[in-house]
Amino acid sequence: MSWLDRLRGRATPPPIPAPTGAIPHALPLGFRVNGRVAFDTLVFRAHPQALSAQLPEGHQGIPAYGHIDLGAGHTLHRFYLDDDAYVQVSTAGDLIEGIKAFVFVETVNPPTQAEFQRFITTHEHLGAATIEYMGRQWQRDFSGDAGATRIPPVVYDEVLYRHDPPRRDDDLTHYAMLYRRPVPELDRDEFLLVTAEDYGPAEFLVTYAIGLDINTADLDIT
Repeated sequence: MSWLDRLRGRATPPPIPAPTGAIPHALPLGFRVNGRVAFDTLVFRAHPQALSAQLPEGHQGIPAYGHIDLGAGHTLHRFYLDDDAYVQVSTAGDLIEGIKAFVFVETVNPPTQAEFQRFITTHEHLGAATIEYMGRQWQRDFSGDAGATRIPPVVYDEVLYRHDPPRRDDDLTHYAMLYRRPVPELDRDEFLLVTAEDYGPAEFLVTYAIGLDINTADLDIT
């Protein structure tokens, strides 16, 4: 079962825990706020035209960490990097379920809250079975309701930690949909995560991020 499936099965998002200041749990794989990470991009550089976005080169600082509680012991850990990218580690208890690297490729700023709500409820990029983006075709990556023309976005809350030493700095609600497309040259899939981000009554935006599955061998974490 994917993390989107688990989110989709929830009637309502779980409540965000009360502020505690410092990060109240261990982080996976040796990641830390204000640490650094580098990607091994050799395999991706071999076929640059096959991908919709390129992972950043060199060592990247980690100025922020996002914690998303999916319930039943499942968590998304997001480590935001200097160059508009992040590493997402999916865990079940102490087990690593998967690692993805995402690169932000577009940000849309709806002019009003009404336009933001309209995007969430009607835009094809948040639920259509097939969409076109960056000149490529993407299939909805959600196993349920496969025949539905459009499904509602999945909703989850994220707690953000920043600063040194790190402390809780922000909360937001995501309305998201994940798409994928095969990349035969790399024998793997490329992902498109479309997210409407709600920070409060007057702060909201829509982001598009391109991602790839990676593993620990692709990461140098310091």
